Amino acid sequence: MYNVDDKYRKAEQRIRPGFTLIELLAALTIIGLLIALLLPAVQAVREAARKMQCTNNLHQIGIALQAYHESHEVLPFGVGDDQDGPISSLGTLADRRYSAHAMLLPYLDQAVVYNQLNFNVAPFYPFANAANDDQAELETRFNEVINGPAAQTRLNVFLCPSDLDRLKSRWGPNNYRSCNGSSWSGREGNGMFGQNSSVRMRDVKDGLSQTAMFSEHVKGSWDDTVIDPLSDLYNLQGVWTESQFSDACGGLTPQSAGAYQYDVESGQTWLAGNMNWTRYNHVRTPNRTNCKNGFTWDGVILNPSSWHGQGVNVLMGDGAVRFVNENINTEVWQALGTISGGESDTGAGL
Repeated sequence: MYNVDDKYRKAEQRIRPGFTLIELLAALTIIGLLIALLLPAVQAVREAARKMQCTNNLHQIGIALQAYHESHEVLPFGVGDDQDGPISSLGTLADRRYSAHAMLLPYLDQAVVYNQLNFNVAPFYPFANAANDDQAELETRFNEVINGPAAQTRLNVFLCPSDLDRLKSRWGPNNYRSCNGSSWSGREGNGMFGQNSSVRMRDVKDGLSQTAMFSEHVKGSWDDTVIDPLSDLYNLQGVWTESQFSDACGGLTPQSAGAYQYDVESGQTWLAGNMNWTRYNHVRTPNRTNCKNGFTWDGVILNPSSWHGQGVNVLMGDGAVRFVNENINTEVWQALGTISGGESDTGAGL
């Protein structure tokens, strides 16, 4: 039987309006605002996770250093032997400029990579160095590089996930650096990892909790048209005292720094102990401009740096990892870089 109420109900259903254009735009606007508010929070959470992983990597390196010391009764050197005099070179085939990182491989569960290395030749034999300036020749002769299969291995324990991945080198890159000390010397230094150093834990007079072993540094851009003060190494060649050199380096701005020649391959390999690849020092505080004085060994300022914001992670001699603010007092920072700086309690400055 036909029902009049059903007739009107169906009519109402047919003419019920949907969303108007204004309502739809308002809803989209609200959704957009919610997304805009949510994205920074999501990014902050992701960066916190990346920073935690970066901290964990340094913890792993600290454990490996302790294990190495237990086995050998000394810490590994920061860089191996070379044939240079007062003036440094890009390297020769007689050099053995291996890094602390290479020595630590068996203690980082990387024995397979370690066993592929031949420490009786130069790290990149038959090339004198990492061949950054002649990548085309490296590509055509890569199979001749004795340590090539090992050196091209990307090891996550040497990589901070917060950093940008801009390098185009064949070699496995590196974010973590051994501490050479608080002077501009690129050789002996006064820290835990100088050239051919053999520091024992008991040699650290300041206390292991007050002495830096490793920190982090932003990898290079691999692009000489990009000015990046966090990663670039600027060449301020001249006749300087250490204090003059430090002041000149500190006076550079992103605009003035671009007038100088600069290296863009920071951290391009973990294999060799070059200051721009695997070492750093405490001349100036973190996240500041990096400089070298031509090819002299006495003339390197290489500060740790990161994208974490306002500071860097530092692995201390006791295995603890601390986040050090970039505005730390300079004298406190320099004291942390030495094994006998005389400081007794620098905790308040961190």
